[in-house]
Amino acid sequence: MLKALLGTTLLLSLAGWSGAQTIQPVCYESFDYAPGPIGGPGGGTGGAGGAGWLSAWWSGGNGDDAVVSAGSIDAVGNRLTTNIENGGSYRQIDMTAHPNIAPSLKFGSADGVLWVRFYCQRVAGTSDVYGGLSLWEAGLGERIFIGSPGDSFEWGLEEATNPANRATVPGSNIDQVAQLVVKVTHAVGASQVDLWVDPATAYPTGTPQATISVADYLWNEIRIQSGANQGGTTGYDFDEVVIEKEVGGGGGGGGLGTNYCTTSPNSSGPGAVIGAVGSATASLNFLTLNMTGLPQGQFCLFIASRQAGFVANPGGAQGNLCVGSPIARFGPAAGYSLPNSGTTGTVDQLIDLTSIPLTPAVGVLPGETWYFQGWYRDNNPGPVSNFSDGLSITFQ
Repeated sequence: MLKALLGTTLLLSLAGWSGAQTIQPVCYESFDYAPGPIGGPGGGTGGAGGAGWLSAWWSGGNGDDAVVSAGSIDAVGNRLTTNIENGGSYRQIDMTAHPNIAPSLKFGSADGVLWVRFYCQRVAGTSDVYGGLSLWEAGLGERIFIGSPGDSFEWGLEEATNPANRATVPGSNIDQVAQLVVKVTHAVGASQVDLWVDPATAYPTGTPQATISVADYLWNEIRIQSGANQGGTTGYDFDEVVIEKEVGGGGGGGGLGTNYCTTSPNSSGPGAVIGAVGSATASLNFLTLNMTGLPQGQFCLFIASRQAGFVANPGGAQGNLCVGSPIARFGPAAGYSLPNSGTTGTVDQLIDLTSIPLTPAVGVLPGETWYFQGWYRDNNPGPVSNFSDGLSITFQ
């Protein structure tokens, strides 16, 4: 899904964080181009979309080391598929906006934390023995590999200059779509790289599923590549690459909008609270809703309306419905999954502001106020549903 990240600041207030962490976007790429080569002479399919990049994609002499394929992993637009064995596709990051964490125009030249996330899977019928995204130092080489390291057939991490320094997630399945979320912590003397596969939140705080420690390194570019199939069929799919930087911490509060209405106790405690991160600029289309304080292992649904409302215990539910009619539901009928609270009691979901699922679908316009709420299942003590409080956001 296209998310215009530049010029926004995310104030994250997720469960388990010690106060609000300040996250700023670095770059994103969602591969929502016409099918065909991603780069090369003539520009391929364009390969210059997204934001935060120094240049368009370079993908071999013919521009087709990877191709844009019809259909999407993230349910919007298309995806990128590797096409040539061991043929890489490279894109350099515009570092000029990040002197606070990259004073020499390379990450790693100052202490700091970065987040890298993307969707990927090995394509059915292919025989690649590795595939993934690398943190790369332009002109000098690969530093950290994120994906399925050679012959592991599991998701993991590898230090490029020391392949023995790798860690994988036992039992992970590279032939199924996964979102890999990586926290890169640059520190004096040594840096740490942590990996989670399909975490429940965008910025997980629990024990990572794979970790490696490496000596100091620099990077300012990414590479996407798969292969080593000895003449077999090449193919890994990628979508929605997002890189962000963590530039501060501490303090309280944070997030977009204003909470209103009241939450109700559930089986895990005082009740669920809704929040949002991203940008209130409608044209940027960058909004993620989240809920905390949920009972574990329960499915959740986000809803929205142009109107606030109040109905106590609708349909026998616990809690209050705080949005008016008509109500938009961000569920399977609108192309959204139903997030599960898992073991953390938290969920988050990207929202497409260009297509709010009313009948017919509508886009959010500058000056409009929208009202959001979370609806979820519980056992308290028997099967029942409940609601979070409400959140109003006035868009610009």
